[in-house]
Amino acid sequence: MNSVPSSAGLSAVRCTDETPIYRANRSCRVTSNSTNNYQHYSHIPSTLENTHLSQKQYSYTVNQRRGHANNPRQHINVETTSRLYGKSFSTAYYDRVRAQVYLNTPMHSQLKSAFLPPKPSTPQETPPKTSSDNEDPPLDYPNYTIDSLIQRLVPTDTYKPKVTFINPMLMCSRLHIRPSILLNKLACLSINSLRESTHDQGVRIMTNFLEILSHWTETFPYDFRNDEMISQLEELLRKLNSYEPSFRSITKRIDKQLRSELSKLDDYEDYIRQLNKMSSKSLNQMTLNTNIIDQCSTPILFAEQVTHIELSRLKAIGAEEILQYFITKSANEDARAETKEIKASGQLKSSQVAHDIKLTFNFETYIQWFNRLTFFVATEIVKHTQRRLRIQLITYFIDAAYHCLLLNNFNSMFAILGGLNMQPVKRLTRTWAKVSLEKFTQLEQFKNVSKNFTYYRTQLKRAMENARTRQWQVDRIVIPFTSLVSQDVYFIKTRSKNYTTEGGINLQKYYSISKCVLEEFIQCQQSNCSFQRNDQIINFIITSPTFSEDALMLASFECEPATTAYEMKTLAELQSKNQ
Repeated sequence: MNSVPSSAGLSAVRCTDETPIYRANRSCRVTSNSTNNYQHYSHIPSTLENTHLSQKQYSYTVNQRRGHANNPRQHINVETTSRLYGKSFSTAYYDRVRAQVYLNTPMHSQLKSAFLPPKPSTPQETPPKTSSDNEDPPLDYPNYTIDSLIQRLVPTDTYKPKVTFINPMLMCSRLHIRPSILLNKLACLSINSLRESTHDQGVRIMTNFLEILSHWTETFPYDFRNDEMISQLEELLRKLNSYEPSFRSITKRIDKQLRSELSKLDDYEDYIRQLNKMSSKSLNQMTLNTNIIDQCSTPILFAEQVTHIELSRLKAIGAEEILQYFITKSANEDARAETKEIKASGQLKSSQVAHDIKLTFNFETYIQWFNRLTFFVATEIVKHTQRRLRIQLITYFIDAAYHCLLLNNFNSMFAILGGLNMQPVKRLTRTWAKVSLEKFTQLEQFKNVSKNFTYYRTQLKRAMENARTRQWQVDRIVIPFTSLVSQDVYFIKTRSKNYTTEGGINLQKYYSISKCVLEEFIQCQQSNCSFQRNDQIINFIITSPTFSEDALMLASFECEPATTAYEMKTLAELQSKNQ
């Protein structure tokens, strides 16, 4: 019989396999917007409108996520961080949470001791028993601690938690502890349980544990994108192989699949950076004289190609990214408050903060795509001084948005509508007077904010039910309006309390966030389309230049002159600014 491993001695990313859209021999030279082009039409609260990262913010040197919060070599200056990424990340968020949750034991700095014995907990009320050990814990119990919830994750030889509990726990426990600490505690408790088990029982316990670990690496692979997590995983798999050699095939599969997914993610991020680099080239006269109709003759074809782009970028988003984005935002706010406080005291020397853009890269890239499509639509319209072309293009984009609706591509539909509703386009009254507005009026119902977007949510629910019924067959596409998903997660995170009035963890909040992200967003990654992909059209859409907000307004005034006192004042200010 093999010896029991000692806990004291231990220390997905979804990317499409499609050929990258980017082509190195593309001849079009383009430019990026000179100002912040975050889409104000999106319905994320105003405090979140700094989500968008400009093209310059994607530095080719990405900082590794901290191995330990006290390691100064893995920190960068707050001013440098803000300049490169527009954000900074500090451990202040978790420091504050740690003060509230005394069971949050920090990691040891030595990798050889990554799995530490759990800290003895203060005697507390025992959570109620369910009718079956395999049932999810009751959501209304008011005295959960992080340790009692982690204990529910620990398998036995006869018990393994259901996925309906594993997912909310793995996703939302990060509101209270870092994923690395969760892995530390879970592994330590599981290994320690072997001491009172026979070898056969131990094998069953570790088999169940490996299933949980495998699910973690497949469903939330972003958690393993830092040295702290990957080092723990490597050592844990090594110890399990030592305990039971028959586990080698399982541990090898877990390690291989995870590294394959992370490698795909790295390749995808490099591809996005190449696109950003390409989009930073200078604007030339040829691009001003061409339009989308020359490249993509019909609005139906345009809707199909933007759907291809949507699916490739949607499938690259990790389930944990959306919540992690708001956790990072909270950390940024703490860091800014800290810096402000230190500045006020006159003791500021060099604020040490850490930020890893990889944690939310694909989610923010997806927001960038929404913004780009919105500005692309507006640019394509106002860059033409001929009214006939503007009428043709507005009609084209209305038809494209309508076909996106028929495809259940709600995200592109909202982005196109956003471009049509931007002030530089909306003010072109002489142009709009010649446009048929029947379809546009129908589409406008979807952006009605009354009753929390009831009309849109009803259509989305119907599309989701249809796709599920048909088991996400080809062309059962659902692409939700991502800004509204973000708003829902933000609302749950900020309006639902982390703790009950009795001081326990609010488990209902875990389940609500998990349902919103996994069932109403990530599930849509199963969407597939059968219509043909046209790389030439896609290249044009994602690399052709877009104007900044100021440039859009100036171009709009060239299309139709200022008529009101307010417009004349705006024009004068823009001309003065650009002299």
